Amino acid sequence: MDLPKAFYFQGGPQAVILLHTFSGTPNDVRVLGRSLQKLGYTVLGPMFTGHGTADPKQIFMQGKPEIWWQDTIKALHQLEVDGHQQIAIFGESLGGLFAMKALAEFDEVITGGTIDTPLFEVDKSRVSQRFLKECQNWYTKLQLPEAEINDKMRFLSHHINEMLAAISEYTVPVHDSLAGLTKPVFIAQAEADELLDRSIGQQLADYLAPTAPVTLKRYPGAPHVMTYSEQGRQLAKDIGAFLTQIMPIKA
Repeated sequence: MDLPKAFYFQGGPQAVILLHTFSGTPNDVRVLGRSLQKLGYTVLGPMFTGHGTADPKQIFMQGKPEIWWQDTIKALHQLEVDGHQQIAIFGESLGGLFAMKALAEFDEVITGGTIDTPLFEVDKSRVSQRFLKECQNWYTKLQLPEAEINDKMRFLSHHINEMLAAISEYTVPVHDSLAGLTKPVFIAQAEADELLDRSIGQQLADYLAPTAPVTLKRYPGAPHVMTYSEQGRQLAKDIGAFLTQIMPIKA
């Protein structure tokens, strides 16, 4: 079984970190990363702890928001050690939470943004339902014994809402830390998001607009994981255009 891996695409001195979704992997943002590398950027796509394994249980056994934040810091430090002094950071869904936290806390992160990230309290029940359905399908695909699948699903059903509540709680101080942010922010909103309230992009833009230059782009027909969709190509073009204005490539 070939499991997903982190990626590190070499380019110029300006670097970009791309953070993936909850229960996803760097494959979520790999195509976006290649697009940005073609423009001349170095692009790092780390793996959140507990993700990318053969068993989704590891997300809960190994990971939590505080650990995923440390994963983000490690990615930043890796780029700094490698000599990158200008860094942008973008995240999809869960990844956007840590992208915005990094934008607020680190001077070397000069710009960044979110793709379908709830920085406000929203109903996550559809996230829970989707997650459990996908895990059921995955275990079935692995042809595990029915008793083992049932045991694993009981574990996941017990822990998913607890994890989503922990993420929501972690979001509150991150949201508060963004008040007064002055760095340029790119916000992408999927207009056909099937998991989260489709106003989250506008809410974040309105919250940041008094002090930060905000670019809000809407994508009609795009699903929650937009980078994987047919709208992903346009998203990559838009993020590339945004970056080349804010953090242009230098020889």
